[in-house]
Amino acid sequence: MTTSTAPKPTPADDPRLQKRAQRYHPVILKFGLLSQGLRVSPAAAERIGKTQKPDHAVGAVGKHPLDMILEPGKVYVGVPVGEAVNGHFTAGTPFTLELDGDQFYIGKKPARLLEDGRWQCLDDNAPAERLMNAKLPELPHYYDLKTSRGLPMKHIMPMTGDFGGSTVFPHCLYFGRFLEEYKGTECRFCGIDQNLESGRDAFPKTPEDFLETIAEARKHPWFRHGPVFAGGTTPPPDRGAKVHAKFLRPIKEAFPDNWLRMTIAPPDEERYVDMLFDAGVDLVGYNYEIYDPQLFNKLCPGKVKDIEDGVPGHAKYDRMIRYIVRNYGTGHANANLLAGLEPPQSTVNGIAHLASMGVIPTIFVFVPLKGTALEDQRPPSVREMIFIYSKLKEITERFGVDTYCAGCNRFVINTKYYDGIQPTMPAISENDLRYAGLPTEDLYEAPRIPFVLKAKW
Repeated sequence: MTTSTAPKPTPADDPRLQKRAQRYHPVILKFGLLSQGLRVSPAAAERIGKTQKPDHAVGAVGKHPLDMILEPGKVYVGVPVGEAVNGHFTAGTPFTLELDGDQFYIGKKPARLLEDGRWQCLDDNAPAERLMNAKLPELPHYYDLKTSRGLPMKHIMPMTGDFGGSTVFPHCLYFGRFLEEYKGTECRFCGIDQNLESGRDAFPKTPEDFLETIAEARKHPWFRHGPVFAGGTTPPPDRGAKVHAKFLRPIKEAFPDNWLRMTIAPPDEERYVDMLFDAGVDLVGYNYEIYDPQLFNKLCPGKVKDIEDGVPGHAKYDRMIRYIVRNYGTGHANANLLAGLEPPQSTVNGIAHLASMGVIPTIFVFVPLKGTALEDQRPPSVREMIFIYSKLKEITERFGVDTYCAGCNRFVINTKYYDGIQPTMPAISENDLRYAGLPTEDLYEAPRIPFVLKAKW
């Protein structure tokens, strides 16, 4: 009997070993979940809200993100679920959340890729292929506590990703909440008024409510920083800077190591920017929304009328962004674009414009909300997100603009690995796309998927 001396095959030269050695890329899976959601198995649903943190309505976009970490690479993702999200969002999705003993995992049922870049499940009754394990945050202990005024702490500052999210004003000028003349000029994708009915917010809040809640939240192992203030736009000239400064200052004084970021509308004068930084804010973000000026005018009429004096575009936004970068340095300003409401190349053009000014471009993913003019619009496909991500990585690295932390990126196209394992955005290769059954050319050029806006005007 002779023994072969031939070298053993390696993953590089044996397709069977190569398939076993390769894994589904967690960033690609994140985009699939943001584009099409998932179905939660009965066993997994039984645990959510008991031992694991439940979904919770967040901000003007009205999402109820189900937070999780995809374990290979530790990628944060907030999957849109809940009553506010239109049911067609998950139509045809092959992705599932399963429970095996105490281990959550993401599965995928047999599916084919459609011409619009989305997956279509071929057999709802087929067993799901196990793609990767997922960790769901444990239920925060402070959710059962109340402030000294008797307000539930979970409504003062719920855990979202690895930070606490909150609002000072859960109202918006463009719904006519402050000035009747602006009624009906809301952003066409915004569900902040419907969101108020979900029981998300306690109002009014005081700085003391936050100090008490933060003190408890800091004991939670998942908490990194907060609150991150967001919410609707308030009237000029400061557009909320004055009242937010009254909350930021005592929080920063009590917890100097607590990183504070917020999203607010650009004020009329630069002195209101200074007011926020003097009060202790670390990062100020503006909702740029849509880069194309005409689409921005069509979908965000109140912001164009109020902030830009009726001229389509982002002149006031750019003026305030440049002021922050010039006076406080890079890393202290970000601007949010919303993928899915303009052609992908237009979003990429916006990324380049923002990065060239030294601002962090943060690319949120549109979600269709019931009761809004865009409830029938589909989110961007995984293919379109791959293209935007590839260009985002290239552009931000070229301009030296960071994309901030992993947990804050949970439902945006920006993605980092958890805990600083990957200081920059992880690369997606052609092999990663082939393994996932996606076209490799999406790394280099926008997919030829027609942009269609399904709006109820």
